[in-house]
Amino acid sequence: IIGFLDDDAKHSTFLELPVFGSIDSIDQIKKTYKITHGIVTIGDNQIRSEKTKALINEDLKILKAVHPQSFIDNIIKIGSGTIVEMGAFIHPETIIGKGCFICSGSIIAHNSVVEDYVLIAGGVVFGSRVKIGSYSLIGVGANISPYITVGKNVIVGTGSAVIKNLPDNVIAAGVPAKILRENPDSR
Repeated sequence: IIGFLDDDAKHSTFLELPVFGSIDSIDQIKKTYKITHGIVTIGDNQIRSEKTKALINEDLKILKAVHPQSFIDNIIKIGSGTIVEMGAFIHPETIIGKGCFICSGSIIAHNSVVEDYVLIAGGVVFGSRVKIGSYSLIGVGANISPYITVGKNVIVGTGSAVIKNLPDNVIAAGVPAKILRENPDSR
C-alpha cells in the first residue's frame, strides 16, 4: 500500500501513509507512483460499488484483500475488490462476490453464496447453504439459519435471527427476524 484516496481528506496521512486527495487526482498519482492496482475500503455498499467502477474506468485492476489471520478453506471463490478481515471464517465451496466486506469474527458456513457488494458485519454466523443477495447488509452478530435466502438490497438488523427467507428491498430485525418495512434505498 502506498497511500489512500479520500474525497473528504481532513488529514495528509492515514495509518502513517499519505492521503493523496480525491479520485480526481488519480491520473497524476498513477504516473508518479506507477500504480496499476487499487481497492475500495468504504463500508457503504453503494459507494464502494461506485468508487470501484471509477477505479476500473481509470484502468486500474481491482485487488482483493484477505487478512492472513482469517481462516479460509482452499475450495472457495472470492471476487475482486472483496475485503476479508482478520478472524473471519469462510468454509468450503463458498462463493463470495465482487466488492464484498466480510468483517472480523464472521462465520460463513459451507456451500453459501454472497453476491456482489454485500457487507457482512462482525460476528455474523451463517448456517450452511445460505444465499445473500447483492447490496445487502447483515448487521453485527446476526445469525442466519441454514438454507435461507436473503434477497437483494436487504438490511438485517444487529443481533437478528433470520429463520425464514427475506425478499428483496426490505429491512428486517428481531428474534426471529421480521420484516419491518421496505428499504427506502432500493436499487
